[in-house]
Amino acid sequence: MNSAASPFFVDISSHLAWFRSYAAQKTAEETGDRSPMDLKVQHTMKVLENARCIVEGEKFDAPTTRLCLLAALYHDVGRFEQYLRYHTFRDRESCNHGQMGVRIMKAQGCLEHESPETRKLVMAAVGMHNRFALPAHTPPTVALVTNVVRDADKLDILRIMDEHLSGPDSYNPTVVLQQPDDPTVVSEAVVRAVFEHRVAAYAALRCVNDFRLLLGTWFFDLHFATCRRRFLQDGYVHNLLRHMPDTVQQAAARNYLLALLEEAEKDA
Repeated sequence: MNSAASPFFVDISSHLAWFRSYAAQKTAEETGDRSPMDLKVQHTMKVLENARCIVEGEKFDAPTTRLCLLAALYHDVGRFEQYLRYHTFRDRESCNHGQMGVRIMKAQGCLEHESPETRKLVMAAVGMHNRFALPAHTPPTVALVTNVVRDADKLDILRIMDEHLSGPDSYNPTVVLQQPDDPTVVSEAVVRAVFEHRVAAYAALRCVNDFRLLLGTWFFDLHFATCRRRFLQDGYVHNLLRHMPDTVQQAAARNYLLALLEEAEKDA
């Protein structure tokens, strides 16, 4: 899968054109607030950019790179139909957007000019990218491609959250999955995850400050050195955590996470 060869360019321009056309069509069908759908288009382009950074940093070969880039491009293709039907991005209150994406890709035939093996691997990655954890029996190539998408996805979600939560302006509650910004509320399950060095679950969230901690726990689930360096260098998670008030019940866990990240930066 890896190669020390010089950098190369993998052309997925036809897929980019298809995605932009599909997203524009679905966004035009929305009669209300279209900004969450616009946000998903921007997010997809950033995830694709992050995936390119990872595959180049890890020196993947051309076939593996193509798989990773296609999976990154299509990873959230199910979000548009999800929002049209349910007006939320919360899977628990609507549908599994990864599986929705697979159904759309099959129905639309957007991979019809790719090999059967490529179609199989890319759709597997799209269908599993949003799982809390990959099954233990996941084939190595599927796991590799899916983990590139998962890491690239995390990097951009941090950017989005920092833009919305660290600034002075109000934010769309869709961005924080409709969690209340209540400083008196805490999820003990999220706090425990921090101290146990594991990723907190979305299902455990009770408020926006829990969400900030959850984003910090993502550092425990990054699969590539290139992504870990970016996670630290971008500084988004640091901003998200530091904007949490010192008076909230999550403050001790916040301080613990910041100390861990500081140590990781020394070793990076």
